[in-house]
Amino acid sequence: ERDKIIDWFSPLNFFLRQADIFSTRQPGTGGWLLEHKLFKKWKSGKGKTLWCRGMPGAGKTVLASIVVDHLREALDSQSIAVAVIYINHQETEAQTFSNLLAGLWRQLVVRKPISSAVSELYEKHREQRTRPSLAEVDFILCSTLSEHSNVFIVVDAIDEYPEQQRHILLRHLSSLTPAWTVNLMLTSRPHLNIKHVVENFDTLEIRATEDDIRRHVEAETLKSSRLSRHIENRPDLRKEIETIIVRRSDGMFLLAKLHIESLATKHTINAVRVALADMPRDLKSTYDEVVDRINRQSEDDKKLAWHTISWVTRAKRPLRPTELREALAVQSGAIKLDPDDLLDMDTILSVCAGLVVINQADKRIRLIHYTMKTYFNDAQAATFPHSSTEIATICITYLSFDIFSHHIDDPMSLFRQYSFLDYAVEYCLVHARGRP
Repeated sequence: ERDKIIDWFSPLNFFLRQADIFSTRQPGTGGWLLEHKLFKKWKSGKGKTLWCRGMPGAGKTVLASIVVDHLREALDSQSIAVAVIYINHQETEAQTFSNLLAGLWRQLVVRKPISSAVSELYEKHREQRTRPSLAEVDFILCSTLSEHSNVFIVVDAIDEYPEQQRHILLRHLSSLTPAWTVNLMLTSRPHLNIKHVVENFDTLEIRATEDDIRRHVEAETLKSSRLSRHIENRPDLRKEIETIIVRRSDGMFLLAKLHIESLATKHTINAVRVALADMPRDLKSTYDEVVDRINRQSEDDKKLAWHTISWVTRAKRPLRPTELREALAVQSGAIKLDPDDLLDMDTILSVCAGLVVINQADKRIRLIHYTMKTYFNDAQAATFPHSSTEIATICITYLSFDIFSHHIDDPMSLFRQYSFLDYAVEYCLVHARGRP
């Protein structure tokens, strides 16, 4: 019953996201932030706000997860709580202001009994089959905050939240700092201006250190069997790879990861050295190089890669692997879904040159980084000129399958059997209208 109430009150579970992100860090990285004087001042104070800003791909999200893990380990007390929000621009429908506040509450009540106020609220709404209002969520959150002597709240990628809602969220969170001794940490890109919304904060610049990037490069290199064989034959190649990638990554983990992905495709040691010599120095040039690599594949692989990327960038919500597989399997004019047209996810991911990944926490498919979405938005006319029309056509074809008209008396069975049906029903008309 307790779990049922928590899931009803808080649809967002940031514990899963925290575990997923934290698992991607390399051991030993991020220590510089935990030792920084501004971080120590924030951690030891009460009612403090720390703004950590950095360029795209600098590792802000992983650093946020390291901070959360560090605080939970160091401050393991019933009177002190740590909560995190991971903003994702692809999840704005689910990440409403109310749901984010409820997501904070969920983390504050871990290992604690549910209050009678929440139980009563659950019983009231269960009869009406409604959800708690924003005012009710806010009241419960503030009541829970008052039970703690100190609360640490980390909000990652606040710049990815829509501007109007962002201002409301920031004002509300900053109002908690003096009232409930909340220490607030925000991460974002540098361009964001929060001075008119948040008062009295310290600013800490986020930039991946050379040592952290070197650890990351070393670990990623070992994951590639091809690069490992090259290094085994030419041990000095390891140092070349680390030195050049650290220099070219310019404080960005994302660049380092994409550079390794590129080197891992090279068949010879000389090809690796040529790639190192020609390695792009900025994010856009690196994305251009990855796109060029996709386009040099066989025609079938290239077509699959662009269909996949089109779906991931244009979908109105993140897709599950089963949904994407069915969407890619729909053939023009088909009257049924043929299982022999379904692709396995390893094949789908491999042709996308590392740009598409499966989030292990919620098993949804995403681009490797939000900057990738901006990149493809800027190049939409050339890259995906008819994406909305093509996606709408696939949805219409899917919904026209004979099975759906013949078994309309048992819709729940159809939704369980056909993974893509839920998405097609909800968003077919949206894609047909060509809404952004």
